[in-house]
Amino acid sequence: MNQVIATIAEDFPLIYQLFTTRLKWSLATMAALFVAVAATLYGQLIYESEDLFTKAGPIIGGDFMIFEIAASVAGTPDMIAIYEMPNLKAALQNLYPGKGDFNFAWMYPPTMSLLIAPFALPSYLASFTLWVTIFGGAFFLAASRLWSDKWALFFLASCPAVFQAIITGQNGFLTATLIAVAGAYADKRPILAGIAAGLLTIKPQLGLLIPIAFIAAGCWRAFAVAAASALLLAGASLIAYGADAWTSFFEAVTAHGARMGANGFPSEKLVTPFGFATMLGAPASIAGAVQIAASLALATYVFIVWRRVRDWDLRLAALSTAAILATPYAFYYEIVIMAPAMLVIAKRAVETGWLKFERESLIAVWILPLIMPGDGGSPSMPICATGAILAFAVAARRTLPAAGITFANGVRRATAGS
Repeated sequence: MNQVIATIAEDFPLIYQLFTTRLKWSLATMAALFVAVAATLYGQLIYESEDLFTKAGPIIGGDFMIFEIAASVAGTPDMIAIYEMPNLKAALQNLYPGKGDFNFAWMYPPTMSLLIAPFALPSYLASFTLWVTIFGGAFFLAASRLWSDKWALFFLASCPAVFQAIITGQNGFLTATLIAVAGAYADKRPILAGIAAGLLTIKPQLGLLIPIAFIAAGCWRAFAVAAASALLLAGASLIAYGADAWTSFFEAVTAHGARMGANGFPSEKLVTPFGFATMLGAPASIAGAVQIAASLALATYVFIVWRRVRDWDLRLAALSTAAILATPYAFYYEIVIMAPAMLVIAKRAVETGWLKFERESLIAVWILPLIMPGDGGSPSMPICATGAILAFAVAARRTLPAAGITFANGVRRATAGS
């Protein structure tokens, strides 16, 4: 291998420099090129759109149409009705006649309606722009507090996962921010971290590991504030919308859970162990067992890291990379949740030195969302889940040794925690 590298250095000095001494500039150039191409193509789709719908098919903002319609019916009888897929489909077809089948589901708790109600603006485009601006801005503000390095923030801003979060119109920026704040500030700013954790109950499956992390680290103030915030938010939604809204929510979640793994379910878009197993052809029962085993292992992992490790960057990395793997229901547009973890791992590498293949792994994590979600069908390549698992592995290479757990010759060795 060394001889091959030496030959390349001698025969192709420019290529050698681009991928060694000038790697940062090479990567920055490729990132800038991606941003330019992506912005141009997406801008063209928007320019050529008719009645908000692009020639590629979806509406500008993608899934934001669901949040927009949910915001518009918050507090009305239709709020309960859209928890049933046929009713939501009919509402969308009535709003956008002749534009598609709209096989979507609304499975957010009524607390989400409290949050998104202000986005029920007369103009769809204004509402979508505000959605991206507010939550995208919060995401980058939180990221800049983790590491203010201009190069790191440029690579973060230009990564395809961020682009996916924008064009899909989903809530990835919001949930990523809440997890980052909860994971980074549970000790030094427990009220802020607790409120962030409490707000994450708008998408409860993503916050399953936060109580475990807080308990493991003894962050009791953050834990108490999170519990109080969640209860206050739920109570406010109960007063605003009534108990029927919560009943409809639980019924919708139960019905949709039964659809997972069935024919037609977009398993290729899942970033979870359940999605990974399903894409490899496993039946729903086996995929569910895989998910349960993975969730228990991830809960144990987060507990150990937060108990033994005092470094808050590594605690955050463990929590945010495990969060979307611990639930069976997380999609490719939520992989942006892992971006802050990759940011702090890169920070640690710059400060202490790169591990073997760590730089290449981070580059792969950056690139993989370019080809997400991939093709449907089963069996097929679980591209989305592979990307999430790789990001987790990048973080685990740092967090497990810091927790005193190392692997040699395939055997786990535990040492005193740091």
